[in-house]
Amino acid sequence: MKILLLLLLILFGACKEDDLLASDIDLQDCLVDDNYIRQGCFAGKDCIPSLEHPNTSTVGGNSLEFLDDNDLVVGIWDGEQYMAFPHSILDWHEIINEDGYSISYCPLTGSALHIETESAFGVSGLLYNSNLIMYDRESESHWPQMFLKSAEGSRQGDQLKLKSMIEMNWGTWKNLFPDSKVVNSNTGYSRNYDGYPYGQYRTCNSQECGDYIFFPIPPVDDRLPAKTRVISIISEYTQKAYPINNFEEPTILNETIDGLFFAVILSSNEKTGVAYQTSSALSISEWDIENGNIILEDDDGNRWNILGKSIDGTSNNLIPANAFISYWFSQAAFYPDTEIQL
Repeated sequence: MKILLLLLLILFGACKEDDLLASDIDLQDCLVDDNYIRQGCFAGKDCIPSLEHPNTSTVGGNSLEFLDDNDLVVGIWDGEQYMAFPHSILDWHEIINEDGYSISYCPLTGSALHIETESAFGVSGLLYNSNLIMYDRESESHWPQMFLKSAEGSRQGDQLKLKSMIEMNWGTWKNLFPDSKVVNSNTGYSRNYDGYPYGQYRTCNSQECGDYIFFPIPPVDDRLPAKTRVISIISEYTQKAYPINNFEEPTILNETIDGLFFAVILSSNEKTGVAYQTSSALSISEWDIENGNIILEDDDGNRWNILGKSIDGTSNNLIPANAFISYWFSQAAFYPDTEIQL
């Protein structure tokens, strides 16, 4: 019942044409098209509560009953330990703030970011192209998540600094990083973390489902089904999307985009994709999920794990590309000239 009520609040509270923006945003000064901004929930800022330094468990620990092996998690190395942030927690909270970084996830566009920041982010209650608009609690500037920069406020035009992260299913993550910590369900909020709050939204991939995209966006780009998960590289002049389901076997693509070199690693079995900016081509040296090994290698014998962390400590960590995973409809709405690697 709580799930149904939340969904009704979102749908009926936000889809009216008159409910455009909270009164504290000056449309004339906003960098994005206000025709596609909507009020996402009645209560405005923090209507969806972010988590601040949430409780964690070790793999196999307490308060993880909600998490299945096939569920997606956002995984990072935080400088001291491996950390996993389950989608099923982020579906309900959207932002998790830790010391020096935030994890941001929009369930309506399927997009997650690992952001370096000294200021905590909150949920503004606004959406642009159906995508979460964050606000930072220091300046209260507004940041459409997939825009990758502030659209309004004193930070307008400032870029988000993305840090290394990967999304994959929980079963794969815990095999690769058995010493990982994972955010658990002991959040202090009464939420059904083993239930998805948006009904059939993420599995509905055609007009036959009705309102399969809740909020207005530019005309849907039908080159791919709307809810196709793609990892996209966002370069200055070029954007390129890689549909994850097209790569059944672990695959690495070495690409040149706008004169820069990138390595894109994809595997639909693990529901994963990640991209790095490199100075030379990379290859997959080992892909052995059962024994917990994924190793990337260059021609000089330097080796990294899937998060780009140096294995032998003799080389620098890989540089994360300006890239993220999202649903195709949202990538095309933000970046309509996106090329597709089929």
